[in-house]
Amino acid sequence: MTVSKTINRRTAVKLAAATVLVAGSPYIVTAGKAFADGEEGVTPDAAPVEGQVGFLVKPKNCLNCQACVDACRKFNKIDKDQPARRKVTKYEKEGEAPLFVSTSCMHCANPACATVCPAGAIVKGEAGIVSVDDQRCIGCKYCYQACPFGVPHYTSVSMDKCDCCLSNGVKPGEEPHCAEACNFGALHFGMVADLLAECPEATVVESSTQPSFYLA
Repeated sequence: MTVSKTINRRTAVKLAAATVLVAGSPYIVTAGKAFADGEEGVTPDAAPVEGQVGFLVKPKNCLNCQACVDACRKFNKIDKDQPARRKVTKYEKEGEAPLFVSTSCMHCANPACATVCPAGAIVKGEAGIVSVDDQRCIGCKYCYQACPFGVPHYTSVSMDKCDCCLSNGVKPGEEPHCAEACNFGALHFGMVADLLAECPEATVVESSTQPSFYLA
């Protein structure tokens, strides 16, 4: 299922996931708001965190084929009646073709979810991947309240979110199934330093949590 949002040049975009680069008006996200490039208060910092993996999304390449979402469901054994760990959001601007953005957990350098978890169920591990121990999660939903992107969701067992496919056998730093499934160059995964070296024009999605997520 695709979430749909309508945006205009000066509208602040409440991030259920991320904003997009609107044609003719490049937006930089900071603390959940979108500002036109050059507006006061925007201080992008693209300095990568050493050893941190992340995602680079190119909305203009995305056809909303849902291959990334389907792969997420398949390999993580997520039923259709449960939200996938990844979703595609549709962004619209009047008079222009819609853009699609594939998002999941952004594996922040300073994850607020882990900071507020009273059970110690959320950890930032190898390659900077943020994962959840479903045996320790007590379902308090503090992580959902703390996450600036509204990523955590809940099953009958525990909080659930993207762990870069660690739980289905992918090793830290290796390409998760969602990125592997993308055939149109819309979703990329790798070390943040490498992603930015290959795409220096990428826009930083800014937050105090330092999300490892970039748009180009």
